[in-house]
Parts: sequence; C-alpha cells; structure tokens
Amino acid sequence: MKLVHKTLDCQLGQLDDQTRTFWAVASTDQVDRQGDSIDAAGWDFANFLNNPVIAWAHDYNQPPVAKALELRVENGRLLFLAQFPTAEEYPFADTVWRLYKGGYMRAFSVGFAPLQSRVESRVIEGRAVAGNHYLKQELYEISCVTLPANPEALATLGGLVRQPLPTPRGAARKAPVGGLIDRLVTASLARRLDN
Repeated sequence: MKLVHKTLDCQLGQLDDQTRTFWAVASTDQVDRQGDSIDAAGWDFANFLNNPVIAWAHDYNQPPVAKALELRVENGRLLFLAQFPTAEEYPFADTVWRLYKGGYMRAFSVGFAPLQSRVESRVIEGRAVAGNHYLKQELYEISCVTLPANPEALATLGGLVRQPLPTPRGAARKAPVGGLIDRLVTASLARRLDN
C-alpha cells in the first residue's frame, strides 16, 4: 500500500509547560498546494492509537519526538494533543518542543495510506491542477516538519477548536522560500500530470 505524506501549517496558541502539551491540527479538508484534499470524516486512526508516536520529519529510524495523547475529528479537521518528553528523557525532542514554543516551527504532516480516492480538477491561484480527493484513509503517523503543503490549515492549541480560524494573509506568505516551494510543487504536478 502506498504511503502518502501531507503537511500543514499551524498557529501555536497556548502551550502547557507543566505537561509539555498543546493541541494541533494534523490534517484539514482544505485543498493544499498540490491540489489534494483529505475528507476529515474518512480517517481511520484505530491502528495509530495503538502506537500514537509523533516522528521527526517522517524519519522512522530515530526515536519519536512526541506522542499523541488524544485524537479527534472536528469541523473538518483531524486534531491531536501532542506531548513532548523532557530534556532529561530526550534532548533532541526538547529542542523540537522549544522550536514550536518559540514559534520557529509551525508545521505538522500526516503519513497515511489511501483507501479510497478520486482525482478532481481544481484551480489554485489561477493554475489548473488535477489533485486527489482522499475519501477514506488510514493514519499511519504524524510528524513534526518544517515546510507545509497546506498553508490554509490553522490550529488553536490548548483546547478544542470550535470554529474555523481566519486565514493569515500578508508579506510572510510571499517570502522567497514560499515562491520556491510553489515552483517545486508546480514542477512536481506537471510531471505527475504527464505520467
């Protein structure tokens, strides 16, 4: 079965220093930069709950940097409560915790196996793209990552997310790195459509 990774950006709110936890969004049903979307109602996370580890950048050869204490689907989003180990337990994971806490990292990614999907044509920022609409998918893992594929997905941490959050707009999104990412994604999509 094919393993797919989808990454999204989040906005950090309240973090609990005592328990080293925060709520975040693992996935949304919004269309990402690659033209793909994931139906939030289609998540199967039963097997994930048996081993709810959060990896670093989808690297399965090193220890996890956190674990998911809770997981739920709400308002078109897959939410999770992340808990990070202490510096004494795992110094690298403590560094990752501090990077999220300081706002230097904001992204998470899901690794999943598609169970049912269809291709849909969409227009993204004036470009016609063919993307996958995943209807049913099995969650394999959640990872802490540095670059998001879904810049529209946001999270409020510290409690349940009850309403859709506003999409941030402005200069930060138009940074040169974002343009590079968009060019790479466009080139990747062009190769995908040619095959």
